[in-house]
Amino acid sequence: MEKVKQRIKWLVLSLVALISMQSCSEETDYYPKPRGDLRLSFPERVYDLYESNCPYSFEVPEYFTLKALDSSCNRNIDMGQFNATLFLTYLPVDSNLRLNIDYSRKLAYEHSVKADEIREVAYVNPSTQTYGLSYDIVGNAASPYQFYLTDSIDHFMRGALYFNTSPNYDSVKPSLDYIKEDITHMIETTSWK
Repeated sequence: MEKVKQRIKWLVLSLVALISMQSCSEETDYYPKPRGDLRLSFPERVYDLYESNCPYSFEVPEYFTLKALDSSCNRNIDMGQFNATLFLTYLPVDSNLRLNIDYSRKLAYEHSVKADEIREVAYVNPSTQTYGLSYDIVGNAASPYQFYLTDSIDHFMRGALYFNTSPNYDSVKPSLDYIKEDITHMIETTSWK
């Protein structure tokens, strides 16, 4: 009986050794996993003129969906696939232009706590009597882009872009860069009635 146990033990050990040698003899090629980058597809830029009973008009891309909030001329512009909204506020100017400009600046600079930098760009279009300033807010701020426009006499409009997600500048930057071009086009084509 002892001989049988030794033979079984020897067979089991031989089998284990053979299996382990077989697995070690196979050459396996290991390759590093390729880096995965986010791939975004942006819509083709096709602009339409937006006009309403409000005292302003501008060109917007087809993927912008304008929503009236109430009987005022304030609008929310939904940017569907980008999960973002541009909030537009329109105010008639009644000797409060300086107050409106200062308030817009204050709202933009409230984001300086989280921002790495705030870049200002001036807009001047004498042919449409449109003047303004945009605020490119770099960093993990809640609103990465804001602007105001005015004709300095009757009209004042302010815009603030918000992504419907927690602030992460690096992840929204490709979409933000694309959207900013369209908002800039909207700003440059704004005219007053």
